Formats: sequence, C-alpha cells, structure tokens
Amino acid sequence: MRKRIFLAILMIAALVLSTSCSLIEKDAAVDAQTVIVEVAGQTFTKSQVQTATQNTLSYQSYMYSMYGMSFDATDADTISSAQDSAINALIQNAVTEQKEQELGFTNFTDAELKDMQTTVDETYDKNVSTVKTNYFADTTLTGDDLQKAVEAKMTELGYQDKASLLDSEKSTKAEEKLKASVVKDVTVTDEEIQTEYDSKVAAAQSSYASTLSQFGTDVSNGSTIYYRPAGYRYVKNLLVKLSSDDSTKISDLQTQLTTKQSDLSTNATSIAALPTDAATDTTDQAKSRESLTSEKTQLEADIADLQTQLTAAQDTAYAAIQPKVDEIEAKLAAGTDFDALLTEYGEDTGMQSEPAKSNGYPVCAGDTNYVDDFTTNAMSLVKIGDVSTPFRTEYGIHIVKYVSDITEGAVPLADVKDATKAELLSTKQDDLYTSTVKQWVTDANAKIYKDRLK
Repeated sequence: MRKRIFLAILMIAALVLSTSCSLIEKDAAVDAQTVIVEVAGQTFTKSQVQTATQNTLSYQSYMYSMYGMSFDATDADTISSAQDSAINALIQNAVTEQKEQELGFTNFTDAELKDMQTTVDETYDKNVSTVKTNYFADTTLTGDDLQKAVEAKMTELGYQDKASLLDSEKSTKAEEKLKASVVKDVTVTDEEIQTEYDSKVAAAQSSYASTLSQFGTDVSNGSTIYYRPAGYRYVKNLLVKLSSDDSTKISDLQTQLTTKQSDLSTNATSIAALPTDAATDTTDQAKSRESLTSEKTQLEADIADLQTQLTAAQDTAYAAIQPKVDEIEAKLAAGTDFDALLTEYGEDTGMQSEPAKSNGYPVCAGDTNYVDDFTTNAMSLVKIGDVSTPFRTEYGIHIVKYVSDITEGAVPLADVKDATKAELLSTKQDDLYTSTVKQWVTDANAKIYKDRLK
C-alpha cells in the first residue's frame, strides 16, 4: 500500500516538473516576442533588439581589440548604450524603408535586377573560392559533394546565401535612390570651393609643420594634397627582392630570435630579483637561482645559434640576387636610362602605379614611412640625378635615384578644384541626408519600451 502511494507521488511530481519545464520554455518564447519598439508600421521584439545589441557589442569589442584596448561587454552602462544604438538603428532602418516604399524605390527595372544579380553571383563565387582555398585545399571531394560541403561551411561561417545577398543589394540600391532624391538639388558655389580650399591649405600647412612625415603618408595614401612642405625630395626605387622562400626563412629566424631575446630579458629580471649575495639565499631561492642560471646559459646558446643561422640565411639570400644587381650596375655604368632599368628589373610594386611611377617616392630627413636604411640612402644623395650604390634592407637590394625636389607652397586651386568640389558636394549631401532622416525619425514618433528589456 505504501509503495503504491509512493509511486503515485513520484508520478505526480514528474508531471508537475514536466509541466513546469514546458511553462518555462513557453514563458521564454513569449518573453522573446515582447514588443520593445513600434515605429513606421513595424514592431521590433525583445529577441530582435537583443540580437541587434549583441551585434553592436561584438562590433565594438572587435574595434577596441584592433587598437589593443580593453572592452567590457558585461558592463551595465556599456550594455545600455549598445541597446540605445541598436534601437536607434532599427528605428532609422524602419523609417527609411517606409519612405523607400512610399516613393516606389523598392521597385526595380529588369535591367537593375540583372545588374544586381550579376553582382550577387560575383560576390557569391568569390566567397565560394575563398572558402575552398581556406578549408578545402587538400580535400578529396569533387563535384556536387564538394559544392555541398563548401556551402555547409559557408553557412557555418556566416556567409550570406544568394537570396540574402540579393536582398542586401536591393536594400542598398533602394537607399541610394532615396538619398539621390533628397540631395538632388544640392550644389556647390565657387565661393564655397575657395573657402574650403583656403581652409584645407591652412590645415595641411599646420599639420606638416608639426609632423613633417605626414606629407609623405598623405601622398602614399592617395590623399588630395593642398600644401607641399619644405625638406622633401622625390626618389625612385629600383628594388631587386629577396626570394619568397629566403624572405620567409629570414623572417622566421628573426621571430625566433626576438622571442629568445625577450625570454632572456625576463630571465635577467628574475635573477635580479634574487638577493645580491647568493650566500644568503633560502633553499627555495637557491633552487630558483640554479634553475634561472641554467636557463640563462641555454638561452644565450640558443640566441648565438639563431644569430649564426640568421647571418648565414641573409648571406645566402643576398648572394642569390647579387648577379642581377651586378648586371644592373653594369648597365647603369654604360649609360642605360634609370627608368628603363626600373621597368626591366624593378620589383617594387609601389613603383609600378601612379603617382610614384612618374614622380617617385616623397622622402624627407628622418622620414618614418620607410625603413631607416632606405631613408638614409635616399637623403644622402647630393644632387638631382644622383644614383646610390646598392644597399640592403629586409626587402632586398635597392638602388635609388634622386629625381627632383618638392617645391614648398600651396598647390594651385586649379589643380585641386575638382577634388575639392567633389568632397565638398559629398559632405553637403551627406549632411542634408542625415538631417532629413533625423527629421523623419522625429516625425515617426517611435514608441520605445526599453524597460521591457530588463
């Protein structure tokens, strides 16, 4: 009798637990659908806002890590700020989507759809190729089996399928049309261009006065140049590169050497922390001293060995390209044009595109845009037309030519007018579009229930 009662109790308990679990799951599902935002005919649920918030936090964490900064994604204020950003983004997207639909910008012609599909196909094929290269280089799969495996991996890695890519293209195209309709009447006057030009010249002059090497950086980055500072010259670089294998071997040895040297520095710090007089060591300190001293001896031996290997690898690498350098020197001595030799022998890809191809590299004393030996040799040439003797860097063997001096002063407005106008127009258009969308968002009067996120 007691056993039956006990079994009955167990059955009731199991039923209650089962029902409770179902209720918990149901409550969680219902909670996820709690409305947080109502705007422009759309609602955004707790689940959607939480996903958008997590994406925001992940992006912020990534950006902080890029600059070596710490980021606490669990901090309450940080989460609240990310929630605000996510909610604002969802509202703005909803409002602009509504405008796009009202104005018919979500309707596309056959030609537009064809162009978008072409872009989608190219993007998808590029993604497939990337995944194949990175994850299936040694696979024995072929045909449909390989394609299915690649597509499964792409899904795992978060790549979009073609349908999602097409949706993204349509969204981008619709927003482009919306923005174009808003900014179509924006213009730029000559007076505005002149004012912007004067401002750019003054800003560039001030920037280069405080950091001269910034000019070289701006030139290398393809930025529009408004002012040229004193102290710069153009040089052309004829580089004979080390082979890929030799370069990799040298780099690996240097990495190992750096690691060992760092270990030796740590070892020295640990030894220095021990008593000055070893006779006063405790038993543990004596053991530590013995271990550290042994480690020091081994590290010094390893460093000496790696240095020997590195020197030998460098000698071998430079010897392999020396015959080509000798050939170039012989032709230079015979009067062959430097630019012709640069075209025939040069392996510096930076010298193969404009403006460096025509002008050369801008270099100044103490320039940090290049390795020290390059800057030193480039600035040691006395007069325009001088050519250096061959010198080595980690890239290979260089021969540089002093091409011209850079004249100090403002770049004439005529030379930069088109670029100034384009940048100014783009800024005015962006400002107008941003303010217009902001007004649309205000007018939409979104209802936000942020407290429901708790």
